[in-house]
Amino acid sequence: MTKIADQLQLIPPYCPNSRCLFHFGTESKFFVKNGWALTDKPPFKNQRYKCKSCGEHFSANTFGLDYRRRLAGLSENVLHYSLNGMSNNSIARLLDVAEGTIRDRLKEMARQSLYFEKEHLPNKIREDVAYDGFETFTHSQFSPCYVNTAVGSHSMFIYHNTFSPLNRKGRMTEEQKIKNRELILKHGLYPRDSVYEETCYILKNLATIGAGRTLYTDKHKAYERAVHSFTFPMDFETISSERRRDPSNPLFPVNHLHSLYRHFFSSQKRETIAFQKHEAALLEKMQLMKIYRNFMNPKFVRKNKFDPHAHEWSPAMYVGVIDKILNFNEVFGIRKLKTQMKLDQKETNFVNRIYPYSRQVIAA
Repeated sequence: MTKIADQLQLIPPYCPNSRCLFHFGTESKFFVKNGWALTDKPPFKNQRYKCKSCGEHFSANTFGLDYRRRLAGLSENVLHYSLNGMSNNSIARLLDVAEGTIRDRLKEMARQSLYFEKEHLPNKIREDVAYDGFETFTHSQFSPCYVNTAVGSHSMFIYHNTFSPLNRKGRMTEEQKIKNRELILKHGLYPRDSVYEETCYILKNLATIGAGRTLYTDKHKAYERAVHSFTFPMDFETISSERRRDPSNPLFPVNHLHSLYRHFFSSQKRETIAFQKHEAALLEKMQLMKIYRNFMNPKFVRKNKFDPHAHEWSPAMYVGVIDKILNFNEVFGIRKLKTQMKLDQKETNFVNRIYPYSRQVIAA
């Protein structure tokens, strides 16, 4: 009954027809109620609507995460379990569903979180930024990679995540060397300048809103090349990787985030069997952690004597884009469509799960 009561109060936020005048939303009443549809899943009685402009028919379910899903109400549990250390198979066993269902829900939530984030990005950075890469691998240790990450020094707001494939380096056994050569002959080398290119992408995004602030990085040569590749309006300072990684270190925000990746992701624990099988799964997990940390959790769980609001404010509250910690429904309650978003090429590739250099087949 609660679900039906919620539907009675629902005001459709937009017309799902991408060619309609009201596709991007409006405050005017562009629809009329058009009866009810009986379904075999919650809410069992589904309010139907019709757009007065284009004649499109849609229902209350159209705007929810469970649209065209056989099982309703799983997504919130899937998100919390996944971001608190459980593997997809473990979640599937706990919820008594197929593992593919878990992957499907995580994929859809990652897309929705990107759309939500696009609408709630700060217009100006009022703090310094720490930047570094998180080194991991996808599919096998013959495909190492960097997740390039920019984090606010005070708020710990995660501004950007991008992916850089790496070629395997370091000591290998003879068998591993043979295997590595076979993979290179079959697929070719990964782009050698991927860290530099992804760093340029992030720095150009930061430059538009971060003029006058300071960017802290370690002494990775690709970072310095990227900073000097164009007129970068932020100050630039490098920090030795040998410096103690405590809160006095300017790179602490990004180091702290990377330690959370290791702690909370089953796929990033040492010697795990739950590693990410391809690039799309890794980036989607990082995107979900990004939205979870920025909008749905306080900066720190415990009180902090240097920051009295750390246990009460989320990073997004520090940067001024929201005024409270959001719950699941406030972030994922209204399903957005790709046709409503203005995405750059990298974001479009993320939504479509396109990674041209991938050695794995990635389902769309």
